[in-house]
Amino acid sequence: MKVHKHIARHTKRYAGHFTKYLFERDTIFATLSVFVFLILLGLIPINFYVLNPMKLALKDFDFNDIAYAKLDKKAKTFENRIVIVNIGHADREAIAYVIEKVSSMQPKVMGLDAFFEGERDPAKDSILRSVFQKTKNLVVVSRQVYEKKKDNINIIPDHFDSAYSLRGFGNFAAEEIGTVRYYAPFETVNHQKYPHFTSAIVKEYDSNAYHKLEKRHKPYESINYARRVNQYMVKDLESVMMDQVDTGFFKNKIVLFGYVNADPNDIEDKKFTPMNVKFAGKAIPDMNGVVVQANIISMILDGNYVKKMPKWFAWVVAILVGWLHMSLFIRYYLENHIWFHLVAKLAQVFSAIFFAYLGIFIYDQFHVKLDMKYTLYVIVLAVDVIYFYEAFAVWLHKKTGFKTLFHQHDHAHH
Repeated sequence: MKVHKHIARHTKRYAGHFTKYLFERDTIFATLSVFVFLILLGLIPINFYVLNPMKLALKDFDFNDIAYAKLDKKAKTFENRIVIVNIGHADREAIAYVIEKVSSMQPKVMGLDAFFEGERDPAKDSILRSVFQKTKNLVVVSRQVYEKKKDNINIIPDHFDSAYSLRGFGNFAAEEIGTVRYYAPFETVNHQKYPHFTSAIVKEYDSNAYHKLEKRHKPYESINYARRVNQYMVKDLESVMMDQVDTGFFKNKIVLFGYVNADPNDIEDKKFTPMNVKFAGKAIPDMNGVVVQANIISMILDGNYVKKMPKWFAWVVAILVGWLHMSLFIRYYLENHIWFHLVAKLAQVFSAIFFAYLGIFIYDQFHVKLDMKYTLYVIVLAVDVIYFYEAFAVWLHKKTGFKTLFHQHDHAHH
């Protein structure tokens, strides 16, 4: 019983460190000041990154990347619904023949992640055009371009446009500037709903999964990466053409034709993804585009979507955590100033680690994305804001008689 009382007394004492100044007007105003400062930082336009190192540092970083890169967050199972055929640098004639050959083995749907600009060899072009015209279950990737002036999306013309039965755009969100974390399942092109490459493939393979995706009405989906290239069945164009693949291998499957290279130093058609082992300061892109597409298809078929906590919830957590920290910091600032910096820095470090890992744990276990960055911003900024707030509150006290705890603070402590 004594042990229980001892623990209870100490818990109460430590809780008191956080709550003693919790409802003081200064604590509330100082906490609000942190958010005012955050909002002002957020208003700094992109070209002023020089003035905004925090914004720059976190521009292409997501704590949940650690769940993929370090916690070995990958599916334990091999993906047996999808086969990737590596077409390498094959010419148009070779691509035509491999599509024809695979098509004869009765896959449910095929996807070609390749874009054909302009005319090449007329004879080879003619062979490929004829294969496109007769292969009705082939989805071909198209590229979209966003026209800022007109605020609309256009599809870049492709040499074989008129021959395709099924199309889908292959772009990912933010792929030009950083890590591929999101994609748009659908876009509006010329007032019509235009599917992503993966959406068009899923529609042919599993209409139920496709309708579930439609019903989500999400302009963007987070990509729940589950597999690296070695967890997909990958065959080379040559082995398919030389009959080294069993005839029943492709039957009723999804077959993706695209460029694959497992060599980490070959970065052709590779994207940065959260599965990159270097989750911060990524230097080498880690995943071929066709493997990213395969991950999206697996996610849709399994209904394994990432759920996102609403933004308001992230702000509520940030406000509560910031308020508690501010109360603790003000207590030490006023009562034990000699320990203030040590306590503040320790609290910042431990809280930052705790909340970052809490976010990663929730993401890893429940596929729920809890945006912890606001909470971390608030913890980091709180200490510096106290100094600004103290100066302002003392000035206000002298001018208007504003009641503040800081005017009694002995400046000799500084």
